[in-house]
Amino acid sequence: MRLALLAAAATGVQVGSALVASEAVVAEVGAGRLGFLRYGLALIFLLPFALRSIGPSVGKHDLLPIALIGIGQFGVLIALLNVAVLYSSSARVSLVFATLPVVTLAIGWARSDSGVTPRIFAAIICSVIGVAVLLAGDALSGRLAASDLIGSGCAALATLTAALCSNLYGPYLRRYGVVKVSVIAMAASLAPLGLMGMIEVHGTAVADWPAATFFLIGFIGLSSGIGYLMWLYALANAPAGIVTAFLALSPITAVAFSVIWLDMRVNGALAVALVLIIGGLAFTGIRPQPKPENRILPE
Repeated sequence: MRLALLAAAATGVQVGSALVASEAVVAEVGAGRLGFLRYGLALIFLLPFALRSIGPSVGKHDLLPIALIGIGQFGVLIALLNVAVLYSSSARVSLVFATLPVVTLAIGWARSDSGVTPRIFAAIICSVIGVAVLLAGDALSGRLAASDLIGSGCAALATLTAALCSNLYGPYLRRYGVVKVSVIAMAASLAPLGLMGMIEVHGTAVADWPAATFFLIGFIGLSSGIGYLMWLYALANAPAGIVTAFLALSPITAVAFSVIWLDMRVNGALAVALVLIIGGLAFTGIRPQPKPENRILPE
């Protein structure tokens, strides 16, 4: 389970850095086109691993549900997040997305499929409070503009989509393994993202993109391939509620990059938030162990 928690933590960092990079280029590239390029590159990265993976082939009767989950996880979710950072800041989007653990828990309870203990629940709440302390002064103060409301609404819908998919992946990951499921899911998402890229009005011609835009797109795509490989491995080897708790690292990562690149000052709220979130994450790694049937061997 320790490796699964490390993978979940690394994914939280990847999500935050990818949100910042996406905010930097989404107006120039377009939300749908950026999502298509993101998962096209991620798919190229993962395909060799899928071809070398062992285990049973994905059954025909499971292709459709895996594809539908993939459209949600890789298509709808990322399209919503790209639109969110187009209309609002990555800091505010990260704050909304950090409520994912609580939403995932609620869905798990509704499905009678949650094994999260009171200690884990308290850890998740602690992490969310830490994120709120960190960003409340900037993201939630003052009067929100209409664009911020659109961005926050898209981030909330993305959060609900991620929570639903996180709870639905389990049986297919245990049956076929991480890599095969992720490749099928990503491939299924390219069609709706490509269609969105063709009809959207945002974005400029590829010939007008500077070198920095190509670099950031490459970073977003490759880090997504690695990130979702770790994310699905974590979901396959630990409860979804615990895994999603580590997404609290995403806004911390976004703020850290702002400190490094934008000379943002480290204030008292940042220090308190770091203590709360690191403390909450420490609790998630103590107990409980997942049930044997929830574990699969890594490919």
